[in-house]
Amino acid sequence: MGILSITTFFWILLAYTGIVYSNYLPGPFQNPIFDFNHVLYVHKTLSISIENLFIFIGLFSLLIEIYKAATTKSFNSLESLFSIIIAIVYLILFITTPWAHNVTFLFLTSMAFIDGLGGFIIEINAAHRDVIFGK
Repeated sequence: MGILSITTFFWILLAYTGIVYSNYLPGPFQNPIFDFNHVLYVHKTLSISIENLFIFIGLFSLLIEIYKAATTKSFNSLESLFSIIIAIVYLILFITTPWAHNVTFLFLTSMAFIDGLGGFIIEINAAHRDVIFGK
């Protein structure tokens, strides 16, 4: 299993916990990191916080993982199994740790489960096409 076959949600989990335990974080996750006041209308503000950025990264990672599962030539159920294990780790952290008990982590947990279950569903559908039942 190479580094590219590891689910991207594992790297997101590492980044999230790294930021939580980092002493160099400038403020809480809700502090804006991008401010689009100059782009939008005068009385409209759009701020993107670290939490929002993690949701955007999670959505993009879900797209990448579904693409990887749908276009793989060799069926590797170990990758899907690892994705499910990562999703279970997300769920355990969401339930047991106070720093992960927020909406952003819940969205990342649901995306990780969609990734794992989607990989298994795509593998099962591809296996059905490869097997010829009695004629």
